[in-house]
Amino acid sequence: MTEIVVVGAGLTGLIASILAADRGAKVTLVARGRGGLTLSHGCIDVWGRSTPSRALSRLRMNHPYRLAGTGSLRAGLEFLRALDHQADYPFIGNISRNLRLPTALGTIHTTALAPKSLASGDLRDKTPIVIAGVDGFRDFYPEFVAANLHKAGVSIDDALRLPLPLSTVRRDRYAIDIARSLDDSHFLDEVARIWKSRLSGIKRLGLPAILGFANHQFVHEELQERLGLTLFEIPTLPPSIPGLRLERLLHRKAMEMGVFVIEGPKVLGRVDGSTAAPRVSGVVLQTAGGSRTLTADIVLLATGGVMHGGLIFQQDGRVRESVFDLPVIYDEGRKHWTASSPLETQPYANYGLSVNEQLQPLGADGLPIYTNLFCAGGLIAGADRSGEGSRQGIDIATAYRAIEAALG
Repeated sequence: MTEIVVVGAGLTGLIASILAADRGAKVTLVARGRGGLTLSHGCIDVWGRSTPSRALSRLRMNHPYRLAGTGSLRAGLEFLRALDHQADYPFIGNISRNLRLPTALGTIHTTALAPKSLASGDLRDKTPIVIAGVDGFRDFYPEFVAANLHKAGVSIDDALRLPLPLSTVRRDRYAIDIARSLDDSHFLDEVARIWKSRLSGIKRLGLPAILGFANHQFVHEELQERLGLTLFEIPTLPPSIPGLRLERLLHRKAMEMGVFVIEGPKVLGRVDGSTAAPRVSGVVLQTAGGSRTLTADIVLLATGGVMHGGLIFQQDGRVRESVFDLPVIYDEGRKHWTASSPLETQPYANYGLSVNEQLQPLGADGLPIYTNLFCAGGLIAGADRSGEGSRQGIDIATAYRAIEAALG
């Protein structure tokens, strides 16, 4: 049985781990932190600037999508949708036409796939919308959302606030507090009773993303039926409930498939010097109790870019890869890392590792540095994922391609 170590527990690392386990590998997932899903909107952005399926064929050859291939993107998305369907957390959408979803800032988020409760808010549907907040929750202001959507040309019928049952919590409510409360059937009953009379005549209602956590699909459908309207969610400030739901789903699936998860230690690469071919032999975990070596046939880096620790920007002007100290493509001189305006494209967003079509990191000679080392996600150079609206799509496409190349 092939042993593979995946480094990083964000969307890329979790998907790669599940894919590898599904192909029969023995998988260990190692991560210093939890990854970026808790900060995300929980949707799958493939290409935000235009129709994804048209845009991908026109990208430059070193773009991560071109290296992974459109086939890997499509197969990876279908794999994710199957996982979500099995977990009763269906995703709606495709790469032929983006959804247009409202945000908590009153802007419009274009995305390829979204959880059903978010996709119900697609602004291409002209059914009248009311935006509602809930008492005691300060991370969502319905009047602000409605006003900004109106400026963007979206017709909003009204903005209002809804009460919640009395709580013993003596502080402002967080989204996770309300979501977990709604998982309780008695609390859900009371909410439906209180809200029913206040929502008469409303056809479509947008709420902050609070409609349950562990039992989200039941909460969403039950509340829709009792209120007699279409109910949709709008992601709020991190920690994001839709992001947490997706993280929980993927983490549980990985564990069910036998993936061994280690969280917390710093991870350093280990090189095999006993063979003529350049290979890695695994990783070394640096823990409070001392170092621990994990041997592996294959290592896959899914550590992300600068925001997630895969790339380290140093005071001396050097940009380092954090695990194996692999060569990074970047501009010499710190003054070249950022643009003068925060609204411009930031040069650092394109920094990362140069890879081939098997997603093996390359040296200056254009050859793989190690034959059994692969990488995926934000660590790969050549894409401004935030500016393109391609973050999750690249994560999934490259994870799929890396596992395919590594395991055959």
